[in-house]
Amino acid sequence: MLLLRMATRNLFRQARRNALSMVSIIMGVFIIVIGTGFARGFNENAVRGQIESVSGHVLTVPADYPTAGFRHPVDGAFRVPADTRAWLDESTTAWTPRIIATPRAIHKRESMRVRLIGVGPNDEAVFPRDVWQIEGAWPADDGTQVLVAKGPAKLLGVGLGDVLTLESRTVDGAMNAMRYQISGILNASNPMVDNVAVVLPLTVADQLLAADGRVTHVASLVDHRDDNHALAAGIEQRVDGVDARLWQDEVRDLLELGVAREKMFNTFGFCLLLMAATGIANTVLMAAFERVAEIGTLRSMGLQRRGVVAMFAMEGLWMGVLGGGLGVAMSGGLCWWYAQHPIDMTALIASKADQMSNVPVSAHLYTDFSVDTLMLAFVVGIGVAVLASIYPALSASKISPAEAVRPR
Repeated sequence: MLLLRMATRNLFRQARRNALSMVSIIMGVFIIVIGTGFARGFNENAVRGQIESVSGHVLTVPADYPTAGFRHPVDGAFRVPADTRAWLDESTTAWTPRIIATPRAIHKRESMRVRLIGVGPNDEAVFPRDVWQIEGAWPADDGTQVLVAKGPAKLLGVGLGDVLTLESRTVDGAMNAMRYQISGILNASNPMVDNVAVVLPLTVADQLLAADGRVTHVASLVDHRDDNHALAAGIEQRVDGVDARLWQDEVRDLLELGVAREKMFNTFGFCLLLMAATGIANTVLMAAFERVAEIGTLRSMGLQRRGVVAMFAMEGLWMGVLGGGLGVAMSGGLCWWYAQHPIDMTALIASKADQMSNVPVSAHLYTDFSVDTLMLAFVVGIGVAVLASIYPALSASKISPAEAVRPR
């Protein structure tokens, strides 16, 4: 207890110098926590973007369907039998069929390839539309209207009420073209939709592609997103010629990139902690030389070498506790706030839309708030401070009592 009181007193004897030494600990701990929170937040953003806009928890597509890019062939379209539909109703929390194709959109002299999305009546239960903004109205189910995303609308020079022609190869290989009135302009805050999409009710898309009830995609949700393997296996057993893909497989590459990003932040944080270690070692060493007479007096009064080491190590411990505690408090508070109140990335996504046409992202970025990360960063900060004070403490403990109290 005496050594603890002395260490505490000595810590505040050179408060300014010790505070400067603690800055690196604060920043190192802050970077580790914030970096981990945002890196894992980006991972969660990719997962949510994939699940909420592309695949659900399980995405059923024709066998050998392209895994990426702007290729959406319809020749492998499949039927979902009535008994399978009943089984999906019982086995999922929600599911929806879709038809996705790449017809040519034509308006006057302008034309471009678009991503046609034919959505089923239960589509919103699987793919939330909370951030969708529609200027106009949702297209009617009578086969006369279409919803155009803002990207194609701008490139084609169309607006509400204009007529758009969609020209596409049908499921059976013939060519078909139909004209639609634009009922609405869509801003989905998702580049995969905003850059290239034209949205139709499933029944209307069925007419254009002559699908006769066949679909190209079925997206399903389960109670817990990681418990999707059994559903995928069941779908493949019940429907011939399809692949049931898990969301985990669809975002694996993006998650690996996120892991690399997290390691980068951690490396930066540890570099700052190493800088902190150098500063603490220098601070404790200077304190030892300034208190030679005090150390000699304590040694002459019976304090052992290990007591001197313990006293200086406690000073390092205090710097680690204070610096680590401040770093954890600031970074933890920030992570907690953004875990509850996401960062709106709508403007950023819009500015990078051309580079993100096939990247599923969510418009809202949440950070990951983890008590385990906070505790780890706090312990690492303390450990670095204590270890950095060991060498100066050992040097101080070697001071001879007689030499220390000798008048200078």
